[in-house]
Amino acid sequence: MTEDYKISERFDVDDIRRIRTYNAERYSNMSPSEIVSETHQGAEKVLKLLNMPQKTE
Repeated sequence: MTEDYKISERFDVDDIRRIRTYNAERYSNMSPSEIVSETHQGAEKVLKLLNMPQKTE
C-alpha cells in the first residue's frame, strides 16, 4: 500500500486519483461495515475540529 501521498497546492485531477487509489488500497481487505465504521470515526474527528454538534442515530 502507498504509505504516503502528497497533494499539490493546486489540488487537481491527479491529486483526486491519488487519494482514490490510496483509499482503494486501504479498504481492499475490509468489509463494508468496517469501511463505514472507519468513515464515521474520521467524520467525528472532523466535526470536533469544526466544533459542530454531532447527529445521533
